[in-house]
Amino acid sequence: MASIKQRKSSFSVIYWYLDSAGERKQKWDTLETRKEAKQRKAFIEYYQEKFGYVIVPLEEQFAHQIENSKKELDVVDKDITLRDFLEIFVNLYGTSKWSPSTFSSKVGSIENYINPIIGDWKLNEITTKSLSKYYNDLLSVPEVPRANRKATGRCVQPANIKKIHDIIRCALNQAIRWEYIDTNKRNPASLATLPKIPKTRRKVWSVQTFREAVKATEDDLLSICMHLAFSCSMRIGEITGLTWEDVIIDEESIATNNAKVIINKELSRVNAEAMQKLKEKDILKIFPTQKPHCTTRLVLKTPKTETSNRVVWLPKTVAELLVQYKKDQQELKEFLGSAYNDYNLVIALDNGNPVESRIVRDRFQKLCEENDYEVVVFHSLRHLSTGYKLKMTNGDVKSVQGDTGHAEAEMVTDVYSEIIDEDRRFNAQKMDKEFYSTLNDDTDNPKQDTDLTDSDMALLELIKSLSPEMKEQFLKQALQR
Repeated sequence: MASIKQRKSSFSVIYWYLDSAGERKQKWDTLETRKEAKQRKAFIEYYQEKFGYVIVPLEEQFAHQIENSKKELDVVDKDITLRDFLEIFVNLYGTSKWSPSTFSSKVGSIENYINPIIGDWKLNEITTKSLSKYYNDLLSVPEVPRANRKATGRCVQPANIKKIHDIIRCALNQAIRWEYIDTNKRNPASLATLPKIPKTRRKVWSVQTFREAVKATEDDLLSICMHLAFSCSMRIGEITGLTWEDVIIDEESIATNNAKVIINKELSRVNAEAMQKLKEKDILKIFPTQKPHCTTRLVLKTPKTETSNRVVWLPKTVAELLVQYKKDQQELKEFLGSAYNDYNLVIALDNGNPVESRIVRDRFQKLCEENDYEVVVFHSLRHLSTGYKLKMTNGDVKSVQGDTGHAEAEMVTDVYSEIIDEDRRFNAQKMDKEFYSTLNDDTDNPKQDTDLTDSDMALLELIKSLSPEMKEQFLKQALQR
C-alpha cells in the first residue's frame, strides 16, 4: 500500500519496493497537488499488485511501453525470420506465461539450438518436412554445457529435442494468432516427426532397502528429507522450501491423526536476469546472495502447477520425528543467537541458511555408496512412495494423486502399470504351478496324494481291481452309509 504525505506546498507518495539484492527500500514520488498524488497512489497500487514489489514507472512511460507492444503486433513483416519472431514471442508471450526458471530454460534452448541453426529461416517458409529434418539433425549436435559445468560429450538427446519442438510449436501457434502466418494455414510443427524417445524405467529401491537406509543414516537433515519424500510424496524443492508455519504438528493434531504439511512453495535457484525481466513474478522471497556478482539467486517461489498446492497428512511417527527435529533446531538457534539466519525453514543449514537440492542429493548419494546400496537418485523416493501408496490403497489413483500433486493422473497410472506388471508376473508363476504342472499327467492315472498311508494305498489298488459291476455296487453302499 502507498501513502500520501504533505510536505509544505507539495505532496509525496511513499511506497516500498525490493531492490536487486532483495532488500526492502522506500521510494518517495513528489507531486504538486493532492489530486495528482491520489492518482499516482492509485497507479502505484495497481502496478505493484500486477507486477510485484518493484519500482513503479511514471504513467507516461508505462503507456509508452504498452503502445510499443501494440505496434510490434500491428506491424507484421511478411519476411520476418524465425529469430526475429522468437524475440517478439519471448518478450510478449514468455514474460506473461513463463516462470523465471522456465523462462531461462526456454531462452537457453532458443539461443543454443534454434537461433544458431534455423534462426535465419523465413517464418512463412517453414514446413513440416524441414522441421522434421531439423529435429533429426539435432541428434548429431553436441550438447551445450550448462554454466560452470563441464561438457558431457553427448549429443542432444531425444527428450531435449521434444522440449525444443514444444517451444517452436507454441511460437508458431502464436504467429498464426498474431497473423504473422496465414491464419488459414496449419501449424507446420503440429505434424512434424520427432526422434523416438527411448523409455527408461527409473531405478527405485525396494521398501526393504529404504527401511534399512533410513535406519542407517546418521545425518538428521538427510533422514528427515527422506521421510518427507517417502511419507508425503514430496519433491526435493518442496521439502527444502517447507517452512514451519506450514507444518501442523501440535499435540492435539498428532493425537487426532490430523498432523499435516501444507505444500504451497518450493526452493529454487533462478537466473537473476530472467527474474528481473519477469518483474519477480511467482517469487515469494529472495535470499541474500553468498557471492558477489552472482548471476543466479536462491528463492522461494510458487509451485510449478496449481495442483502442486496441496495438503498431505503425516503418519504419526513422521510427525513425532518432526517435533524432535524442531526442538533440536530451536536449541541450535538459541545457542547461536544472532549468528543464526532465521528464515523459519524446516530444512536449514547449521547457520539457518537454505539447503539447496544439490546438497541433499550429494548426501543421499554418499549414503548409497558408503552402505553399498544401489545408487539411485533422491527423486526415486517419491517414485517409491507413489508405488507403495498405490499398493496400500489397492490402486486408488485419485487419492494418491492428491498426495503427489501431479497435474495429470496419467503420471500416477504410469507407476501403477509397473505395479500391475509385477502382480502379473506372480500370476504367471501361480498359473504354472496350479495348471501347467498337471497338464502332462496321465488322466487315467491321476497324481497320487503323497500323504496316503500304506493301508489307503492297498484299498485303492483293491478298488481298481474290481469289475465295473462290483465298483457300482461298492459306490451305492458307500453312498448309503
